[in-house]
Amino acid sequence: MRNSHKHNLKPITLELGGKSANIIMPDADLDEACDQACIVFGNAGQSCVAGSRTFVHESIYDKFIEGAVKRAQSIKVGHPMLEDSQQGAIVSKEQFDRIMYYIEEGKKEGAKVASGGKRVGEKGYFIEPTIFTDV
Repeated sequence: MRNSHKHNLKPITLELGGKSANIIMPDADLDEACDQACIVFGNAGQSCVAGSRTFVHESIYDKFIEGAVKRAQSIKVGHPMLEDSQQGAIVSKEQFDRIMYYIEEGKKEGAKVASGGKRVGEKGYFIEPTIFTDV
């Protein structure tokens, strides 16, 4: 960023690494921020614009996590054709296995599961909305 003006004078946009980060600052409406951050669980997180990472200012971190966990735990996981379902299944067994693998890897690497992380039911490829902390 510092050197871009020296070489081309073009505007630039910097990315935070990975995809679709949410950034929650101290002046945020925490209820709205929790709702927006949990939109990732719609379509079982299978969207190219899913906000799969959230950076939260340390002064509101605990309060945000509490709200996000409460919101995630309120999500009804089930068949998408049922009116009360809010999160459907993972698209395939291969993708389901990949997600479960990454959940386990996250735990092994020291991240803590604040909510979710388990299979829902015996049939289909349903996974609880999952929130990691201390990543």
